[in-house]
Amino acid sequence: MDMKPFMNIVIAMDEKNAIGYENNTPWGSLPTDHNWYLTHSTTLKDPLKRVAVITGRVTFEPIIKLGEEYLSKWHFIVISKQTQEELHRKFEDLDRNNVDIVNSFEQATHRAKFLLDTPSAMIESVFLFGGVNPYEQALELKLVKRVYLTRIFAEVPNCDARVSKFDLSDFQRVKRPPGEVLAELDDQIIEENGWKYQFQVYDRQDS
Repeated sequence: MDMKPFMNIVIAMDEKNAIGYENNTPWGSLPTDHNWYLTHSTTLKDPLKRVAVITGRVTFEPIIKLGEEYLSKWHFIVISKQTQEELHRKFEDLDRNNVDIVNSFEQATHRAKFLLDTPSAMIESVFLFGGVNPYEQALELKLVKRVYLTRIFAEVPNCDARVSKFDLSDFQRVKRPPGEVLAELDDQIIEENGWKYQFQVYDRQDS
């Protein structure tokens, strides 16, 4: 796949790269982290545009329960074995114009790049929300230009989703300048609900 890096990853993981347990986060509710990922993935320079979000179906289903204030900012590209019609029958209120169903990460990538490069599509940026396989493939194929990482300073006792191939050797950790969205939280260590964590931002060095 010959593409330059064009997407952003937003991800929270523990010290062993665990990200999930029984389709949820192993650490439960972390309000500041929740705001971190929603704010970065919905902030637009042009309010008439949207963010294209690549996500697996398991990750997608709880996301669409969020309010319209967030859903109205996103165009979903969902990787699923289900057909478009099957998914829309399950979620009748979905805006069909802003949900694409694809069968593979490769298809998702091509769809996202097409939308990003087509002015009439009104897509401003691309974010990857997971799960494990899309995260690993995006990094391996060098399609990621920025990583918004929430590092949980613990090893969770229960985990059934882990990003084993999380290689950031092509990236450099950065401290963003004031004025960028939530840049004041970069590198801060936060403690909520018994969990200590830090927001880390990495940019690809050769992008």
